[in-house]
Amino acid sequence: MDVGAVLQQMHQIYLANPELAVRGQAFINLLHEALSNDFQARLSPKALRRATTIKKEATIFGSHKPKNVDVSIIDPENGPLLMVGIRSQMSSIANNAPNYYEGIIGECISLQDRFPMAVVGYVYLMPVKPIKVGKEHEIIHHSRYARMYDAITGRGGQAYKDMRGIYDQFAYVIADFVGTPPKLCDELLPSDLEHDLRISTFVDRMVQTFKSRHIFLDVFT
Repeated sequence: MDVGAVLQQMHQIYLANPELAVRGQAFINLLHEALSNDFQARLSPKALRRATTIKKEATIFGSHKPKNVDVSIIDPENGPLLMVGIRSQMSSIANNAPNYYEGIIGECISLQDRFPMAVVGYVYLMPVKPIKVGKEHEIIHHSRYARMYDAITGRGGQAYKDMRGIYDQFAYVIADFVGTPPKLCDELLPSDLEHDLRISTFVDRMVQTFKSRHIFLDVFT
């Protein structure tokens, strides 16, 4: 993924209408599209012959109710193979992040209950500082949030199918949309995290997890 190009497109939406960037879908849909394209490019010839598809906003039946999953790779006979949730939170972060945290764990549990062998990931985008008018001086404790997401990352080992509420891979995207050009701020991720949370490696990590877990399935190059 050309992260810089995606952030530049997001920046244009922000400059045109900061309120839309906070509340509208066009802003985060750019990230949906970029991730979809990256996964599409990694599908193997065999997967393409099987009509394995990349679907955005797929309605996936979780353990209790349907979930709208932002990006899914779906086999026509076997269902979801890989699923990614994506969220952006551009303001009121201190008030809402803990509740969202509980929600994304619940989403993970629901999908893993139904599809324990699928690879499940999450991408969370936050600004260096809030961009909503009137909220610019709110302090975002990025090291705290990074450690929160690190704590729910890394489902693996031989007993992975019994684990719930732990994502296979996670990306915490910290972006500076105020400067020109906008930039990715991976340097704000603590150096002592247990897992890699960079967006630049996310697709590769998801694909590698799938390959390690399903050594007999030819889905990705």
